Amino acid sequence: MLLIINNLIPMGLTKEHAKITIENFEGVRDEYKAARYSNVGLLAVRALEQIVEACAAKENLHFHEHPRVAHRDRREWLRSHHPDLVKEWDALWLIYGTLGYGGVNGDKAREALNIAERAVKELARREEIEL
Repeated sequence: MLLIINNLIPMGLTKEHAKITIENFEGVRDEYKAARYSNVGLLAVRALEQIVEACAAKENLHFHEHPRVAHRDRREWLRSHHPDLVKEWDALWLIYGTLGYGGVNGDKAREALNIAERAVKELARREEIEL
């Protein structure tokens, strides 16, 4: 019985992280429409991080349990599983930093929205995670 329960846990956490991914990405769209651009950068990064968490949870990996190194570990997981998507990760972090100081650049916010949407959808498709 314990073995069966342990096999169910990763999919449950995958679904939970997928739900948070959706919430974060909806926040990206809402904040962009409201011209709150610093929030766009933050939520775009969070959406991508949550889809990485959803994927990793299928392997029973939970980066959020170690917050001091979670960002690094998520990026490393992405690099080892989908190295072509690391450029989107890095671009979002760069935009997040730019928007975090003033947050008045609508073009950068739009770029963050586009990158997050593209990367989240692609990772979900590859890892067969329903959003």
